[in-house]
Amino acid sequence: MFWAIVNNEKVRPQPNTFGTCPTCGGKVHSKCGEINDWHWAHYKGQNCDPWYEPESDWHLDWKMTFGKECAEQVIRKNNEIHRADVLTKENVVIELQNSPIRKGIISEREEFYGQRMLWLINGGHFKNNFQIFELDGPHHRWSSEHNQIKNKIGRKAFQWNHARRSWAEVNRHVFIDFGTDTLFWVRSGMGTKTGIGLFISKKDFILKYDGDYEYYQEQFELRQKKEEQRLLENKKKEDAEKSKRIQQGHMRLVRRYRKRKRW
Repeated sequence: MFWAIVNNEKVRPQPNTFGTCPTCGGKVHSKCGEINDWHWAHYKGQNCDPWYEPESDWHLDWKMTFGKECAEQVIRKNNEIHRADVLTKENVVIELQNSPIRKGIISEREEFYGQRMLWLINGGHFKNNFQIFELDGPHHRWSSEHNQIKNKIGRKAFQWNHARRSWAEVNRHVFIDFGTDTLFWVRSGMGTKTGIGLFISKKDFILKYDGDYEYYQEQFELRQKKEEQRLLENKKKEDAEKSKRIQQGHMRLVRRYRKRKRW
């Protein structure tokens, strides 16, 4: 949970801060570490929303794109209470899904939120298993490349190896975020090995639902730079370890040579 009520205002956490949960009214405390995004937590690890899942910087970027007024909105219906990830100004619920989810939970959320909801899924976890092709192109053949096409206009075919089958009976629109400047809108075959979809620009999607595209683009570029820096640092570590192993191997050969020479 990225927002709580402090002095009657919806605020982000700061170190050593206490607040009230907007959903249940219970006490929450800030968790402001160096690894995870700063967030609010209930005491004793409890959470008042059974649909709660751990959240990531991907969640935060999308929620902040639509603003705190629309993010984490409490919805009460039929004696149930849940916290929608985003409730747009036009009353459309956008559910952000980063991790695998059970079929039953998908159905429960769709029934609770109704027809005016959609799913936005982080596809970074299965990107390498999701290949996109020209629908009317030559026969599809498996490749390690995620996206083999440059023309993003018109319907496209996809093949999904190890598809997440819990999504096979989804009844709301599904958009997959593969970490580029577009979303892939699945039109058929979600949760199965093959299907059809469309590319739509993130800018169009965000503006359609009254989000702040400039903010999203800024955060997107920052995340990309951090990821590039992380990959560069990992490469340096790998190169240093490889060089160390080579040097150690060389020293072993030198010792063996000297030992034999003494004999």
